[in-house]
Amino acid sequence: MNHHHHGGKKSAEASITTGIVFTLAFGIAWKVTGIWAFAFPMFFAGVLPAVEGIRRLICERESGEKKAVDFDTYGEKQVLQTAKEEKGIVTPALVALETSLSITQAEQILEKMAKKGYVVMHVKDDGRIEYEFPEFTPRVEE
Repeated sequence: MNHHHHGGKKSAEASITTGIVFTLAFGIAWKVTGIWAFAFPMFFAGVLPAVEGIRRLICERESGEKKAVDFDTYGEKQVLQTAKEEKGIVTPALVALETSLSITQAEQILEKMAKKGYVVMHVKDDGRIEYEFPEFTPRVEE
């Protein structure tokens, strides 16, 4: 997802750059020669792509930030719900099975939660990684 988003940003920036270059080129040609016909390519090849590029860049920034926040919140809720149902012990595969998240997404969310200290990560002897949510694990009464 991240990689694709970056590519979109580049084309918006490329649009702006191309637009500025053409605006300058045809603008200078118009100024030097005095031929007003250069105003048309200056506008269509220069000004319009630049404006469109700026518009796209703004839209991408806004939608990108909104999507990231919504996805994280939604994903965390799904992970927590699964952890509660599973009495506090989950794996990325189990979360992916129980939710609409992919294994990769589940793993990313669990790792993020572990970094923040909400989850304890355990590496089992067989190499499996389990995530424990202490607030959902049943307490053993002494």
